[in-house]
Amino acid sequence: MGWESSVQQLKLSHILRLLYPAVTTPATSPITVAILGATGDLGLRVVRRFLSPEYSPSQVSSVKFFTRNPSSAGAQELKTLGAEPIEGEVTAAGLKGVDVFISMIGGATDVDYMNKYAKAAVDAGVKVYIPSEFGIDHRGDNGFHHELFDGKEAHYHYASSISGGKLKIVSLYVGMFLEDMFSLGATLGVDTKNAVYTSLGSADTPISFNSREDISSSTVRISVLAAADPNSVPDFTRINGSAASYNQLAALVGKARGTDIKVVEVDDAEGKKQLCLRYQLANRTVFYLRYGYGHGLMDFTKDNENEILNPGQKYSKWKTMEEWVEETKGV
Repeated sequence: MGWESSVQQLKLSHILRLLYPAVTTPATSPITVAILGATGDLGLRVVRRFLSPEYSPSQVSSVKFFTRNPSSAGAQELKTLGAEPIEGEVTAAGLKGVDVFISMIGGATDVDYMNKYAKAAVDAGVKVYIPSEFGIDHRGDNGFHHELFDGKEAHYHYASSISGGKLKIVSLYVGMFLEDMFSLGATLGVDTKNAVYTSLGSADTPISFNSREDISSSTVRISVLAAADPNSVPDFTRINGSAASYNQLAALVGKARGTDIKVVEVDDAEGKKQLCLRYQLANRTVFYLRYGYGHGLMDFTKDNENEILNPGQKYSKWKTMEEWVEETKGV
């Protein structure tokens, strides 16, 4: 009876390992995570991943989130998942005992505001900080500047300067959200309805795409790896779940819809003129994104950390553009 029981336990253990493959990290105590901006779609996915059987409770002891309104629907959903609300602004007191702090605030954010919570993280002794990037790799002299991304760079340099080498800062660049390329459609030059795709720059330049699930998984992996060993993850981390150029997108969508899609290339000057007329460039981010697509600022095909975060797709399968086109038919 004892021998049969041992066999049954081994079988059950094997099944659980298949369902929830263990995440290989250096031995360390379970971490505490705090998130700013967790009530958004991506934030919710990140919290779910942290609190999934893959990580909780073996590697993640608790997840906290900052909120101004703990009674909101988003906050209530997070509490249902098992996350703990911290009411009010980010402070050193609120971050006390936290190992990893993640900012997931989207859009334009005041640099002084970002600097305040970075300072709070340093004062609280946080080990790892993941700032709000999750998009284009805007570093260096890329021929175009945008106040949003210039602000992010200024914030990174400030956080680094005050960290004293004790706060590991990991900027995660994901390229384009897979789910947004067709939903934003003509705004990004992908006009499936009229069968015309317009590239600002070369239509052969690859664009890296990552699904929200893959981004959330990568965020969690960075957190547990960097908390255990700061040197295990680069300060600037890029992922490439899938990649396609405008020409390749047109071919994929055309095949899925049984039609031909015309691809048009415009130069920077003409592209800016067209976008100014259409959007009055009140939001210059549209032009910056389009510029980035055609000039390789979102091409992470040859330089990425896929094998650090998800070696051989051991933990999850990257969702591809081919799969997304099959699901959406380009709309």
